Amino acid sequence: MSRNASYSDYREMLDEIASRYDKARAGYEFDFATEIEPFLKQNKVLADQLLQIQTDERLTERVREIMSDELMELLMSCHVSRFSLKLYHEKFKYINMWVHHAGKEGLL
Repeated sequence: MSRNASYSDYREMLDEIASRYDKARAGYEFDFATEIEPFLKQNKVLADQLLQIQTDERLTERVREIMSDELMELLMSCHVSRFSLKLYHEKFKYINMWVHHAGKEGLL
């Protein structure tokens, strides 16, 4: 993805993360080569682009770094059924909140 990601790109990615985690919790086993690796490769670009979005008084450089790291962990962990539901929800809510903020403020 050579263009900058939009708010809708992040919304679609978060929807796909939620879908994949639900499938994993229901017992689906993802194939690494055909399902996980392409998903990680595609969405790593979005995680990396979080580091480049404009900042405001709330969405600081440090917050963007944490958000990018948390997103990468969530992108990997959503494929694992034993990943803690509580931890999943905490990470998902954190990323969702900041993506929503960035979209609302016109930073994405």
